Amino acid sequence: MTLLDRIEEYQLMVAVRTDTTESAFKAAEACIKGGVNLIEITFTVPEAEEAIKKLRRNNSVVVGAGTVLSISEARKAIQAGAEYIVSPNLDEKIVKFTKKEGALSIPGACTPTEICRAYKAGGDIIKLFPFVEIGGLDFLKVIRGPLPFIKYMLSGGVTLDNISRYLAAKASCILVGSAIIKRELVMAEDWASITELSKRFIQKIQERSMKSR
Repeated sequence: MTLLDRIEEYQLMVAVRTDTTESAFKAAEACIKGGVNLIEITFTVPEAEEAIKKLRRNNSVVVGAGTVLSISEARKAIQAGAEYIVSPNLDEKIVKFTKKEGALSIPGACTPTEICRAYKAGGDIIKLFPFVEIGGLDFLKVIRGPLPFIKYMLSGGVTLDNISRYLAAKASCILVGSAIIKRELVMAEDWASITELSKRFIQKIQERSMKSR
């Protein structure tokens, strides 16, 4: 099974964005305990590569880097063990570097032109961001008309109440951030509540999978 296959199977990717390296690691661990298999450590986290390096010791989780805005950051992430590189924007140089290093590339885009450019640059999955603001699920439905061959990540707006609709759209994966990594929980170091939220999201995915069989 390829990395792309695994991402499409697991569906839920959690973006961990906190103020310290240690809290990022602990929040990620809490998500993993809740059943999350895809963890993205954003490069807004101080020394994000250190959190990635520690998480890579766990073979059950696929770790990547997010908010990667430069080749320097991409290099640090990949050297730390990141298996995929996610950006909020398209930078062809980052895509090219990521592919050259053997990692999976997930650049961001929000218009038909950007989506096509990201795909032609070598993006394995195109991150639709900011998903809600560009039209959400209605936008996805429309853009798939002329561009059905592109794999999409849905980034933004997903909650426990609407994740079933996101899953029904059959994108390659769904990126969740603050719906699980709630700032107040991180500040309180309430890792158990983050684990519980993760479990509830994973349960929704499992329920949807059972219904579709």
